[in-house]
Amino acid sequence: MHNNEITVSFYGSVQVYTGGSESFSAKGCPDIRSLVDELGSHYGERFKASLLSGENCFFLVNGKGIMSTGGLMTALSPGDKIEVLPFIDAG
Repeated sequence: MHNNEITVSFYGSVQVYTGGSESFSAKGCPDIRSLVDELGSHYGERFKASLLSGENCFFLVNGKGIMSTGGLMTALSPGDKIEVLPFIDAG
């Protein structure tokens, strides 16, 4: 990884949308919304819709949930570490 990239890691059932890929490197994404657009361009509109719905997974930016940092407008900087985790249904 280059220091001007944002590293995105995918966990668990989220990898269904990424074809089994565990990570992605993004450049030029100033916020989570633009990152979602880039991920949608790379992995498809179905994944993008899943990310935007907020029903199947959630984001951590450098270990913090985005609901406490601005949601989709959470600012990103080169070197940030993003984790996309599935919600666990405790049913």
